Amino acid sequence: MTPNQPTNDIRDFQQQTDETLRSAKQQLNEVLDTVTERAREYGRYADETVQQNPWTAVGVSFGVGVVMGALLMLAGRRD
Repeated sequence: MTPNQPTNDIRDFQQQTDETLRSAKQQLNEVLDTVTERAREYGRYADETVQQNPWTAVGVSFGVGVVMGALLMLAGRRD
């Protein structure tokens, strides 16, 4: 074992970890890009649906609000 060998091992380890980190960042960015694009598509779809059927959207929103309110009231009375 030469004195330079441990230094080379450390450099190799650092390079491997740097490559792994770069790969992980790239994969995360790809996943985030996919999720962002899907969210935009769902937003466009929701906007188009509401534009085509505004009163249906109002009715659904009202119904969801009533159900959520009822659930919150039931949850509040349990305590």
